[in-house]
Amino acid sequence: MLGKEKRISRSCEYNTLYQQGRKTPGRYIIVFVIPNLTDHNRFGFVTSKKVGKAVTRNKARRQLRAIVQTEWDTIKPGYDIVVVVRKNFPGTSFDLIKKDFSIVMRKAGLC
Repeated sequence: MLGKEKRISRSCEYNTLYQQGRKTPGRYIIVFVIPNLTDHNRFGFVTSKKVGKAVTRNKARRQLRAIVQTEWDTIKPGYDIVVVVRKNFPGTSFDLIKKDFSIVMRKAGLC
């Protein structure tokens, strides 16, 4: 689980990321990135009702959190990052999601 200091929790922070952040799309996720003034990254995960019912959305968030925890050391520090799940995410294998996450982070310049 990500600690409290590693999470984005306020809606105004999400809105700032959507408006001012750099958007990098992938096949299964979209990443919004903006630099922060700390020496660590903060993550937020967004799943809309288009993804599926609550069980499906929670599973998607759990999978993404697991990927972030395993890739934490490879991601450059000092950024606020919001990961938005796309509609085609459910039913995709964990390996494909992890691969897409790595590709999107590389495209965003964070690896």
